[in-house]
Amino acid sequence: MTSSPKTRRVLVVDDEESVRQMERLILERAGFEVIEASDGAAALDVLKTQTPLELIVADVDMPNLAGDDMAKHVATLRPGLKVLFVTGHVPKLFKEQRLLDDDRAFLSKPFTSKGLIEAVALLRYGTLNLPLNL
Repeated sequence: MTSSPKTRRVLVVDDEESVRQMERLILERAGFEVIEASDGAAALDVLKTQTPLELIVADVDMPNLAGDDMAKHVATLRPGLKVLFVTGHVPKLFKEQRLLDDDRAFLSKPFTSKGLIEAVALLRYGTLNLPLNL
């Protein structure tokens, strides 16, 4: 009996439904299971469950709780969980801090499917290519 490969689960957080759906499609095609949240507060609700996650892909500029503020809570709720900020507002991301923590990275909008997959792979696995067997 062979064991099934480890589930690769990503939380996508964006207030724009069309962006969430596009990111979901790209990540699912790359072999990820995707959970969606419409803002930072909803993402924190997901994090309070026991759901294992590989990574969070989050917009920076969102209502209720912005992505950069959400990431501060993530560090407390799930230490070591990596966050990829996907944003068109890069200056806002660096407004309060000059450098991102080791568990953080950003991808500027607009981006390509390949760009998103490579950013996820580089942040999570330290390579531009997703590992085939986890």
